[in-house]
Amino acid sequence: MPVRAAWRTRSCSADPSRGSDLVISRTANWRARAWTLQAVAYVLTFGAPTVVALIVLLTRQPPQWPAVAGTAYAWAGRASFVIAALALWAAYRWLGLNAAELGLRAKRSPAVGFLGGMGVAYLALWLGMLAMYAFPEWVAVPSSHGSAADAIEWAVRAGVVEELMLLALPMAIMTRLRLPWWIQLTALMILRLPFHLYYGPAALALVLVWCTIAWFAYSRIKLIWPFVLAHALYNLDATVIPFGIGRVAIGLTMLALGIAALISLFRSTDRITCTMNKR
Repeated sequence: MPVRAAWRTRSCSADPSRGSDLVISRTANWRARAWTLQAVAYVLTFGAPTVVALIVLLTRQPPQWPAVAGTAYAWAGRASFVIAALALWAAYRWLGLNAAELGLRAKRSPAVGFLGGMGVAYLALWLGMLAMYAFPEWVAVPSSHGSAADAIEWAVRAGVVEELMLLALPMAIMTRLRLPWWIQLTALMILRLPFHLYYGPAALALVLVWCTIAWFAYSRIKLIWPFVLAHALYNLDATVIPFGIGRVAIGLTMLALGIAALISLFRSTDRITCTMNKR
């Protein structure tokens, strides 16, 4: 046996706890880096919207700011596309999370299909908004986002940035850390709530329903793109597409797909649970 190999063997056998201590140290280091990345990405993408939401929550008035501040806020929002891309790149290079872990690529096609995944993501947001509207309106939220181009940009940005930063990235981190479901769900709600507080206390109902269904579906589908497209479509449906047969048809189709997919996911979960219990 080579001298170096023999030394390593004797070292490990002399103190077997060193190996486990090293693993624990590396895990703690990875955990710290992962949550640092999540926090920095959150502040850079949703820090300004959170400040605005808190102002609206406390004053019950929409923000009154000069044109320069409004322009700066708009460009900060557009920059979040780049920040989200950089955050995912850092998750890949710095944390070692691969495309499948980040939900960017599926190891296998979703059991409910891509459209089924879109449907259940759309249903989650629709039910969340329905729960929120059961409470009194906190402040009049403008239904328009400026020009049609601005509204489209806002809808796409909400779908891309929110779902990548607030669902795909934290779920990849928490799955790697093997955190229990209730911690995962709580974390998703904490991330999603602050910049929606302009809805007032009813925002709690929104994120509770929305995040619960989204967590349940995403943890089984493991692909983020249906959630991105569904979120963008919901916002486009609410702000850009004029009310009429087309808008109603889109909504009803997505809700029907979502209900069917959600039932299918529940049934597959029950089958897996029964199989595990028999073992």
